[in-house]
Amino acid sequence: MSTLLKSFYHNLKEPIIICDLQTDSFYQNKAAIDVFGVIKPEGIKALKKIDYKFHFDFCILKSDDINWSPFDELILSKNSYTTYGIYQESEMVLRYFIIKAFSIKKYRIIYFYDCTKELECEKIFEENEKLKIENQKFINTNSKAQNQAVKMALLNRISTSLSKTLDVNAVISNALKELSIVLGANRLCFAKRLNENEFEIDSFYPSGAKFADKVLYFNKTVLDTLDGGKINFGATLKEHEKSKTTFKNPSFRVIMPVCKQNDIIGIIVIFTPKKELSEFEKELLVGISMQISKAFLEASLFCALNKQKEELQKALNELKETQLQLINSEKMASLGQLIASVAHEINTPLASISSNNEIMKKLFERKIDPEIKETFEDINSIDFEAIKRISNLVQSLKRFVRLDETNVQKADINKELDLTLEILRHKTKKGIEIIKNYEKINEIECYPNMLNQVFLNILMNGIQSIEKEKSLKGDDFKGKIEILTKEEKGNLKVRITDNGFGINEADKKKIFQAGFTTKKVGEGTGLGLAICKKIIEKHKGKISFNSKVLKNGEKSTYFEISIPYLSKI
Repeated sequence: MSTLLKSFYHNLKEPIIICDLQTDSFYQNKAAIDVFGVIKPEGIKALKKIDYKFHFDFCILKSDDINWSPFDELILSKNSYTTYGIYQESEMVLRYFIIKAFSIKKYRIIYFYDCTKELECEKIFEENEKLKIENQKFINTNSKAQNQAVKMALLNRISTSLSKTLDVNAVISNALKELSIVLGANRLCFAKRLNENEFEIDSFYPSGAKFADKVLYFNKTVLDTLDGGKINFGATLKEHEKSKTTFKNPSFRVIMPVCKQNDIIGIIVIFTPKKELSEFEKELLVGISMQISKAFLEASLFCALNKQKEELQKALNELKETQLQLINSEKMASLGQLIASVAHEINTPLASISSNNEIMKKLFERKIDPEIKETFEDINSIDFEAIKRISNLVQSLKRFVRLDETNVQKADINKELDLTLEILRHKTKKGIEIIKNYEKINEIECYPNMLNQVFLNILMNGIQSIEKEKSLKGDDFKGKIEILTKEEKGNLKVRITDNGFGINEADKKKIFQAGFTTKKVGEGTGLGLAICKKIIEKHKGKISFNSKVLKNGEKSTYFEISIPYLSKI
């Protein structure tokens, strides 16, 4: 700052403080030194030394910092600012200032206009009582209007802040923050009602705030005020009536009810360094309390609606699962009836063929031409094996569907896998190698027909995948299916691995979804693996899979089933 400008400010009669925000320094003119004394230039923060001697009228502060004061706003704000402050020069001497602050480039200039003498001169005009009364009425009306405007502005801002979210926790968090700013509170908490007298702290503000007890207890006097929908105000030496911790100095406590349809579901407890609240602040808190209760109700209703939506979605999922089970049951029932009918139709002519074969065997045992006899014996042996194969296949089909075995029973999974492989023998005997790595395992309680359905579906998918890969690579491609069984940590593990076409990355997330299929129209329904998953879950087990390309370039896809031995189905 130039010497000429300093000289100009130095000779002004009114106190002036000029802050250089860039260099963190300030300058006092002579009048400022006379009033405030010389303030050691320890940076702009040194001006705080006179802050505590000032008292300001109620002021809206934009900062979230509860220690922020109007004096900070005078120094650090970039905007022009005017306020009315009282400076306590000594125990018995007060000075009244109109304080204006404005910025010029990098400087912040604070001008103190001493209106103390002017205020004292007003006493001369007390003789005109009527004019004074009328003037006071006007002042009161104007003050009420200003307070009402401030109140409406605050309520509107708080209402906007609370309405930004429909999350109950966020509503409470925003409410605590807003109340902290309005009251300059140093500790706030929201406590849910446990019973008539006790409330449990659910959240607090600021994050570092500490409360001696988790559960707060209040007497009948406080509760009667809250139950009447009113806010409880008062100085206290304790956080609550049963608190073992006592404050060194009385703290002003505000207890605000949070209501839901006239029922108190919780309270907001506020501790502020103020000794008393003005009527304006109390009226403001009543309005805020209503805003909080309204926002809390809306958020609660939204949460209830979301919960109902989740329950409906769950019911829909259960309905889809039931639909899958019905489809599967109907499918198995139809398959069982078909197999029973086919078995009957096959067994009747098969019995005739078998009987005729026995008769033929007895006939050519008589003395006939040796060459003819040898030919007949070969034919008879071939027929006998064919009859045996047909009979075994029919029995396997009947055992596979097990319509008469719908209850839980013990089964040897190794044998069940062999049974499934027997049914698929016509698919695997041409160019697909079956590798069985069966370990000795205990029988497990299960629904054998259901598990056979799972094995059949996975094996059929593997066979079709191998056929698809073979169509791409040619007849030289060797298909392979490996089946592993073992016991591991109380679980039965079955892993079926094939070297077929594999599963695309894009399809992996949808593989168990009902209706999803990679097969052509008419070849697959998309229900197979979805039903498999439900069957394994019915056994309290898990089914997982993986499909990848090995280092040798060969593809490998496996499905692994894990069923606990001790699960209650």
